[in-house]
Amino acid sequence: MNFFILENGFDIAKFEKEYNAIKNPTVFSLDYETHKILQKKGIPHKIGEEILEKNDFDEIDEFSINFTKKLFLNYKEYLTFEKIFLPELIELEFYQYLLIQYLKPLVIFKIITNHIEKNDTVFNFTIYDNFINSIIKTKNSVYCKSYSNESTSSLYHDKIKFSVNIFNRPFHVSISRNTFTKIKYIQNFFLNNIYNFKPNYSSTKKNILLVNFDPLQYEELLFELKNPKTNFMLLNTRKPAITNLKSLNIVKNANLKIADLQKFSSNNLNNSQITLLEKNLRHIFNDCNYFNTIFSIHNHSFWNCIESSFQTIFYTRFTESIKRLISLTNFFKSVSIDKILVWVDVGQEEKECIMTGRQFQTSSIMLQHGRFQTSKIWDKFAQFLGQFPALLLSDKQIVWGDMVKRYAISHSHSPENIIVGGSPRHDKFFTQRTSHTKNNIVVLATTGTMFLSADSCTTQSQVKYDEFIIEVCRIIKTLKNFQLIVKPHPSQILTEYVRNLIQEIDPDIIITEDHNNEKLFNSANLVITFNNSTTALEALILGTPVISLQTEDWANEDDIALSNAITCISNIPDCENKIKQILFEKDSHKTLSKNRIVFLENYLKNPGNASKSIAKILKDNTL
Repeated sequence: MNFFILENGFDIAKFEKEYNAIKNPTVFSLDYETHKILQKKGIPHKIGEEILEKNDFDEIDEFSINFTKKLFLNYKEYLTFEKIFLPELIELEFYQYLLIQYLKPLVIFKIITNHIEKNDTVFNFTIYDNFINSIIKTKNSVYCKSYSNESTSSLYHDKIKFSVNIFNRPFHVSISRNTFTKIKYIQNFFLNNIYNFKPNYSSTKKNILLVNFDPLQYEELLFELKNPKTNFMLLNTRKPAITNLKSLNIVKNANLKIADLQKFSSNNLNNSQITLLEKNLRHIFNDCNYFNTIFSIHNHSFWNCIESSFQTIFYTRFTESIKRLISLTNFFKSVSIDKILVWVDVGQEEKECIMTGRQFQTSSIMLQHGRFQTSKIWDKFAQFLGQFPALLLSDKQIVWGDMVKRYAISHSHSPENIIVGGSPRHDKFFTQRTSHTKNNIVVLATTGTMFLSADSCTTQSQVKYDEFIIEVCRIIKTLKNFQLIVKPHPSQILTEYVRNLIQEIDPDIIITEDHNNEKLFNSANLVITFNNSTTALEALILGTPVISLQTEDWANEDDIALSNAITCISNIPDCENKIKQILFEKDSHKTLSKNRIVFLENYLKNPGNASKSIAKILKDNTL
């Protein structure tokens, strides 16, 4: 028999040539992208991850959690810079990376072990040549034919991805981190000279550093922070602070300044420290036995299959961190920063700012940016996500309401470190809800695979979303006078998945990427989302009924689901009845409406005035 094993990046032309020359081969796909290519071409195949069992997924989770924390511990002295252990800075991305690195080889191992027999041939279109050859050597007379694959492993933020609105149309930009740094330097130069965004670093005013805040999302808060006694500086290291005319006007009107770390770089010190890093990494990666043991499945190592890209990833990221840490150290030496405000404290750049600031006795505050998932299943991943079941890096946290504070305290967080301020990004939703004109619109706010556990980054995980989307599109198409509008998750890869799927279903379905959820949801008769995403909360504020399509079992254990403020659907056959019930049976709204009011009162403090509340907290220096 003949078996094909394919992963994203495979040479389609060479595959089709071999496939068409063989009678009845068995084809395995290793990821969603490959599955979709084969599906579109009508090529029968098996989804490789379906060979795994629950204990396999649990094993991958435990491996990934364990080695995210411990992989480099033996080399801590070589990878510590300015008292900061460099691997700690990228734990979230590294954890997600390890999930995939263990998942695919385990799938391959099980395919060969369970399916390949004597005299079979394996056509390998993956990067795992040596790994596959190692396994088939244990079998008699199995032949392997390998082809090049363009796939390379990377971390989530190895590309800087953002959207730029031109003539009210979003254009997606994806560039290297190095290119982004160069562009940002040029942008800052022109903006500072034209609009005077350059901070007065020698000012005696109080200085608060805002790290990676999006002016479009936090317009109200940034305006409320405007204060002649305080300098508020934007330090956007991962996404440009200004991406369109609106964001430019927000920064101008809020009298914000844009900090430029390039002004505090030290090239000579950079070069000497990077030379030392190169030497240390060579020493670390020369320990082949160690890495061969770590990256192995049942004593078959796949280290040499990922070694090159792995080394590149960590050399690049650690080099970046060293350069920024040097600049941040010089920055904090030169500028008296009173507080650091971050919207998440698990990102590489946010960690660098918080850890460096701590060495200068500068405290940090994390502003809750999304709705926390409260199912128990999240507890074991919380240390990488910046969620309350784990200790957080930031000194204090401003949360949206009493419910979140109680949740944090229940996980042993000190009450004095949890400040209830409300959600500034949702102030405009409370203002918008004064109008309730509905236009026979159903909004489908899509998300996608979460990459937070092994079983949430499989082909089948994304296929569940696809199947729900296909069914919702079918149902709304049958409803006279109703229009479906699809609002994708801002992640570019998830947006791409949805765009491609909608193109297959019906190209006439409207897809909008407008940031203005408040107007869109307010005009809708129904908002449909997935796994209780933050968009569910936004629709509830506007009084719009919500259906959450639960692709994961844990979603039904979440606080918003248990409140019965939204309608939860776990099975596709239930969609049609539930959608029609909400759209056409007025009485179905009464219980939902009562539960909605109770949930919002518990969940969101200072509705419509959170920006003022938080600005007052920061201005009064009560933290």
